[in-house]
Amino acid sequence: MRFAATAAAALAVLAASSVARALEVKTAVSSQRVGVGESFHVQLVMMSDGQNGNAVGDVRLPLPPGMTASQPSRSPQSQVSIINGQMTQRVGVTLTWTVTANKVGSFKVGPPSATFGGERAQGNPIPVEVVAGGTGGGQQRQRRGFDPFNFFDPFGHGNSPFPPGFNFKSPFDDEPTEEQQPQEPTYPEELRVDKAPDPIAFLRATVTPNPVVVGQQVTLRVFAYGGRGQFSAENPNEPSHADFLTFETGPDQVKAYLVPVSGIRFIAAKLRELPMFPLHAGTLRAGNMKMGFSGRGYPAAPTGGALVRESNWVNLVVTEPPLQNRPAGYKIGDVGEYRLEATVEPRQIVAGEAISVVAKLSGIGNVPFKLQTPESHGVEWLEPALAEKIEAPGGVVQGSRTFSYVVRMTEPGKVDLGELTLPYYDPKRHEYAVARAKLGEIEVKANPNATKAKLEPKPSDRLAGVLRARDTLGPLPTAQKPLSDRSGFWAALLLAPFGVVFAGGALSFATRAREKLRERGASLGAQLETALREARELAARDTQGSVAAVERALFLAIELKLNLKARAILKSELSSTLVARGLPSARAEALARILEDCDALRFVGTASGVDPAELAQRAAKNAAEMRSEKLSTPS
Repeated sequence: MRFAATAAAALAVLAASSVARALEVKTAVSSQRVGVGESFHVQLVMMSDGQNGNAVGDVRLPLPPGMTASQPSRSPQSQVSIINGQMTQRVGVTLTWTVTANKVGSFKVGPPSATFGGERAQGNPIPVEVVAGGTGGGQQRQRRGFDPFNFFDPFGHGNSPFPPGFNFKSPFDDEPTEEQQPQEPTYPEELRVDKAPDPIAFLRATVTPNPVVVGQQVTLRVFAYGGRGQFSAENPNEPSHADFLTFETGPDQVKAYLVPVSGIRFIAAKLRELPMFPLHAGTLRAGNMKMGFSGRGYPAAPTGGALVRESNWVNLVVTEPPLQNRPAGYKIGDVGEYRLEATVEPRQIVAGEAISVVAKLSGIGNVPFKLQTPESHGVEWLEPALAEKIEAPGGVVQGSRTFSYVVRMTEPGKVDLGELTLPYYDPKRHEYAVARAKLGEIEVKANPNATKAKLEPKPSDRLAGVLRARDTLGPLPTAQKPLSDRSGFWAALLLAPFGVVFAGGALSFATRAREKLRERGASLGAQLETALREARELAARDTQGSVAAVERALFLAIELKLNLKARAILKSELSSTLVARGLPSARAEALARILEDCDALRFVGTASGVDPAELAQRAAKNAAEMRSEKLSTPS
C-alpha cells in the first residue's frame, strides 16, 4: 500500500503538548480527507528522558460512529543530543493505528492517549473529512509502511526520499520507461563523492577548513549514503569531538538527494553539521560516527538488527597563531573578528564613589570571556557581571558578551580611564588585531564630608603660677621635704629606666602593629587571600568567576614571591621563565598545569573533567607552599 503525494503532503504534526517536563507528545495523521472504505493512519509519538522507564499501557483511541481501528502497532524511538558538551538521550515509542472510514461526514478522531513511563500522554483531536468515492489519500494506495518522523522518508512516498514532483523510486525497483524517466534533481556539492567505499551503504565525515589555528571555528559534517533505496536511521550516535568546544545549532533539517557514485544511485543526506573550536595545538581527530541502515533493500547485520556503518576519522592539523607581531596580553584561543564598544556613567562623581562601565564585545567566533582593563592611580576595577547572546546562523558561531564593571574612584581630580582592549587573531586576514573602546575622562570632586584635620592647640606655659608675688607680710613658708627623703624615691629611680624601656617597646610594638595591619589591607598578600577565598566560594555556583579568581591568585602569588608580573608572559613560556627566576621546576610546572586547567574550564566547563573546587584547593596549596620555598638563584 502507498500514500499519494497529496496525502503525504498533508502529513503534519497536529499536536505537540508536554505532559510533563520530561515527556514530549506528538500526534500525526497520514491524511485528513479520505473516501468511504479507505483507511488512514493515526500516530502517537511519546518521548521522554528515560528516567521513569518506558513501559506503555492503557492505550486509547476514541473513534466516532462510522469508523473502526485496528490494534495499534508499536515502534521504539531513540534520540541523542549534545548541548554544550553534555549528552542527553531520550527514548520513546510510536503507536500507529489503521483507521477505516465507513460513513460520510466530518469527524474528530481521538485524542489518542496512553501511559508511558508512569505518566499519561495525550495528543490532540484530529479532524478528518470522509467523502463519497475514492480520494487517493487513504491506505488503498499505500505500498509500504510509513513513519512520519523518519527524516529519510519525510514525504511518505515509500520508495522515494524526495518531495512531490521528483517522484524517484528505489534503484532496485523496475526501471520506468523513457517517457516516465524523471529528471534527477541537483544536489549540493558537499555530497559529491568520487568513489563509493561500499556499494550498499556508507557514512562519510569531513572537517573544514583544514589546517586551522587554536580557537578558529571548523565545521564537522557527517553524510549518509544508501545504495539500496529508502532507508531509516537506526540509533545514530553523536560524532566524536573530544578535543573541541562545540556549539549546538538546533535540530538539523535533514534533506535527502539522489547522488550517483561509481555508477550507483545513492540516497544521500547530511546527518550532522556541528560548529567546533579546537582547544589546543596538534593533530586532532574527530568525526567518527555509527548508524544503522534499515530498509527493504538493506541486509541485516550478522548479529541481527540494522546494517551498521561507521564513518571515517578526520585528522585536523591545529597550530598556535604565529609569534611574530603578537600583541601583548594576547591569549591563545582568542580568534575571530570582533568589535568593542563601551559606555561610562556618570562622568562626574565624588571621591570614594563608583561609576558604571558597560562594554559590549561582539563579532564572529567564540566570543572571549575577558577584556584587558587599564591600570590608573586611584582607579579600582571590580570583577564584571557577564551577559551573553551566542547564536550560530548558517553554521557560523557569532554573538556578543556584555561586561558590566563597577569602578571605584578614590582620588579627586580629572582621571583619564584609558581604554578597554582585546587582542585577537583574525584567521581571514592572517594577522593580529586589537579591539578597543576608549573610556574618556572622569571628573572626580573632593568629598566634602571627609573629616578635616583639627588644628593643634597652642602650647601652654607650664611655669605660669609657680612663682607668685606675696601681697602680705608673714613668716617664711615651711620648706617642703626633699623627694630624696621620701621612701619611694629610690625605688622609682631604679625602676624608671626599665619603665622607659618597657613603655618605648610597647609604643614601638603598637606602632608597628598598626602599620602592619594598614599595609596588610592593601598588600599583595591580602589580595591573594581575597582571590583564593573568592575562588572557593564561587566554585559551586559560578565556574567562570571561580576560574578568574584562581588565575588572579596565581599571578599575585608569583608577583609576591618573585616580584614578577607573570600576566604578560605567554603561557607556553611561563614555566621556563619561573625556573629562570629561581623557582623550582616542579613548582613552575604545577602552576602552569593549574593555568591550563583554568583554560579547559573556561572553554569546556565541567565536561573537561576539572572540578572547580579541587582547582581552587590546588591553587591555595601551591600559593602557600611557594611562600616558604627557597629560590635556587636570587630573584
